[in-house]
Amino acid sequence: MNFTIDRNTFLKPLGHIYSVVEKRNTIPILSNVLIETNSSKVSLTATDMDMDIVETVECIVSNPGKITVAAHTLYDIVRKLTDGSEIKVELKDTNLEISSSKSQFILPTLPVDDYPVMTDIEKGSNFSVQSIDLANLIDNTKFAISLEETRYYLNGIYLHVPTSNKDKLRAVATDGHRLAQAEIPLPNGAEELQGIILPRKAVGEIRKLIDSTDGQVKVIISSTKAKFIFPNSILTTKLIDGAFPDYQRVIPQKNLNKLIVSNNDFSKAIDRVSTVSMEKSRAVKLSLKGNILALNVNSHDLGNASEELEVNYDCDNLDIGFNSKYLLDIAAQIQGKEIEILLSDSASPALITDPDQDGVIFVLMPMRV
Repeated sequence: MNFTIDRNTFLKPLGHIYSVVEKRNTIPILSNVLIETNSSKVSLTATDMDMDIVETVECIVSNPGKITVAAHTLYDIVRKLTDGSEIKVELKDTNLEISSSKSQFILPTLPVDDYPVMTDIEKGSNFSVQSIDLANLIDNTKFAISLEETRYYLNGIYLHVPTSNKDKLRAVATDGHRLAQAEIPLPNGAEELQGIILPRKAVGEIRKLIDSTDGQVKVIISSTKAKFIFPNSILTTKLIDGAFPDYQRVIPQKNLNKLIVSNNDFSKAIDRVSTVSMEKSRAVKLSLKGNILALNVNSHDLGNASEELEVNYDCDNLDIGFNSKYLLDIAAQIQGKEIEILLSDSASPALITDPDQDGVIFVLMPMRV
């Protein structure tokens, strides 16, 4: 194997590849990237046995071939080479020689035959989605994915066609403290899609690939796997084998106390007063009286903070507490100038919506303050 490639062209796919490879592996071959060349392109493959990614870029191939080499080492080498330089990659015996200008590296390799191959996806739903729509589904929900491994069925985004609205593709994520939901028009071919849970790590990698993609992404989903096909990349992931809870039961239906406030002012005020909140609870108290919203944080160790905002509110006086970080996470997804918060009482969850985004809602559980 012998090929020449521009450093920047090589670095971009390596940046996607190396983040899939786990830094610590009990199986040495899983630390490697599979490099394969044909007449004019090089493809890079990485896997952690639950997900694999294949990236293809053009290069000048002198001699086709394939080999595996340590992914993180290769990425670090290419990253540190001079911007815009030319890189020559050549397999010599069992070592891979990488040279650029006056720099030269010789890396040990492992045989291709030992590299695991994820079985191809069986027949399933097949549709295409605009990359911007897929990005919106992910961005509006991924922050609410649970990090608690014992509740593994919450460790991803639930993608499904809701029975109440069969012309939408809906994404939902929750960690038990907050819930995020987003929708896009149902793509052609997704009508028979059964509910699936995309794992957190795969969601993050898909979002990275979207950043370098315009146009459509082809999606193939079976009962156990999902494949996302980009112009120069293919990501295949196993799905979480579990039942997502009936999330609609926790979405408030009778929150009648409507608060409308400038999202920019609200976010900045929450951020300021939470400076003295405890790292663990991050509690902030919201007190509503007429058109004034008072924000208060009381911390025994760090001090107190308060701030008042003018808001649109003409319901009963109300005091309620929230985790300030969770409020800021939700506010960051609001695209409009205003944020709308529907409340019931101090012990009931809040329903938060974005007037500028149809189908996007957030539910946030209150906390004692």
